[in-house]
Amino acid sequence: MRRSGRQRRPPAKVDLEEIAPNRFLIHNPRTHAILKGEGTITGRRFELTTWRREGLLARLRQRGFHVRTLADQLAELPALPAPAAIGGPGWWPLTSSIERISYFDPRDLRWQPLTPEIRDGARGVAIYDGWVLRRRKGRGTAAYYLASVGRSGRIDLQPLDETKAILTGYAQARALYNRALVAARRGDTFILPDVEIPPPHRALLRRVAQQTDEGWAANQQAWPLVQDLFDRLGVRLVAPKR
Repeated sequence: MRRSGRQRRPPAKVDLEEIAPNRFLIHNPRTHAILKGEGTITGRRFELTTWRREGLLARLRQRGFHVRTLADQLAELPALPAPAAIGGPGWWPLTSSIERISYFDPRDLRWQPLTPEIRDGARGVAIYDGWVLRRRKGRGTAAYYLASVGRSGRIDLQPLDETKAILTGYAQARALYNRALVAARRGDTFILPDVEIPPPHRALLRRVAQQTDEGWAANQQAWPLVQDLFDRLGVRLVAPKR
């Protein structure tokens, strides 16, 4: 049977991939001829040490090589969905003593656990229409939902994956507060605020920043990329001037 509609093209094979600022993974050894003289090649790794970054990338692309920079990866991150409006409350009876429900707080950009209450002898939590929820039983895998509260107070939970759940929370934050986050400075290092990050954004953050005891830390070279990453989440990230 013939399929109708447009067929998706397979993604282009990457020949050179940036895995940290000015550090690349070589997928195609034919790029060596252009990379030589521009930095250090160690096995499948290349570190750019000259100032001719844009010229080098342009030459590679003119020769037909597919280069995937950190900026390209940033542009591929999923966009924010339309924000879900937050409405009135409903009541959710808990099914067991190990069930834990948290909601994504759009002010703090973090999961906040809901404190169980007793109503008519039943243990449960108050949930508001439009809340993004994380539900976990004991130490099991978390599940994510968007809550919908009907006129009778009945709650329906629409399943979400973790990325969509957190992005929906950020969309609500932008609509409700539209505020800036402030990073701390430690000399030439920026310590990022302790907020929840969606998985694909987190994966890219690992390439440009490091986890420390204080949180994610980015140097001056990575700082503009980190700001752009948070901008994709609808949040301005700023830091005190030195």
